[in-house]
Amino acid sequence: MRCARGTVVTSRSIDRSLDRPVVLAEQPYVLPPDLAAIQPEVLALDRSGPGAPSFNGLNAGLSEDLDPAGGEIRLQPVRYFDTMASTYLAGEQWRTGTPAGVSADITHHLFTADGRLVPLSKNDLSNQIGVSTVALTSDGWMLLLHQGMGSRSSPGLVAPSGSGSLEPKDIIGTTRLSEAVSTGMERELREELGLLTPAMRKIPMETTVLGFARWLDKGGKPEFYGTTRINAAMSDLDLRIHESELDYVGRHEPISPADVARLLAGERFGALGLGAPSVPLEMCLGLIVSR
Repeated sequence: MRCARGTVVTSRSIDRSLDRPVVLAEQPYVLPPDLAAIQPEVLALDRSGPGAPSFNGLNAGLSEDLDPAGGEIRLQPVRYFDTMASTYLAGEQWRTGTPAGVSADITHHLFTADGRLVPLSKNDLSNQIGVSTVALTSDGWMLLLHQGMGSRSSPGLVAPSGSGSLEPKDIIGTTRLSEAVSTGMERELREELGLLTPAMRKIPMETTVLGFARWLDKGGKPEFYGTTRINAAMSDLDLRIHESELDYVGRHEPISPADVARLLAGERFGALGLGAPSVPLEMCLGLIVSR
């Protein structure tokens, strides 16, 4: 599927089988030798850029492809710096200080010689899981945000209400993939909308995982998309940008019920004149409309 700002690979049969058992492995992801060799240079270049050095947070990676027939799926802990030196190098060749040749190129990790995606279990990349959800309030408002310029994914674009990475803590206490993913979606949503005060944390939410894709522009990384119902009216929400999100959230963008109705009727987001949508936002809206 081609979006305005990227391309993803989808599967309707997989989307119908997301409620399956999940287990988190103890053994963390380890970079293959060719990528481990260039990781210090990758991180050094990142630190020399306009943003602050990235935090080496602990995320969750997908260790194997989702079988449309269902069955247990295995996740593994992944460090963010390992994703920077693997999945996020998609489309780039890393050269040594001399013009002699390429020292690392993830293309062979990602595609076979005939252009097929290498299975997640065999590509040796971090396969860090992305989660995105679009929130609707009880009185029909949709809450979106403009991605900050410090964000590695989709800077400056209009993004879902919550969009980030699944973390091991989202999986603790769960036995189903859909439950773990929806927990991660709601955590990202609360962080990016600033619903973190005691009063806001009491507001119940209901999240539905709608679909799955692999985002080719991001090294074929696995992505889950959903929608969240916030059981409160727009006027009852205390939206704010938390200090920890200043680099990643430019501003919030509430969408009126009238414009939400246009989107749910299938009108393209660009028609609202609010900016260009990110790939995760396009995917979430498309899946909501198709339900």
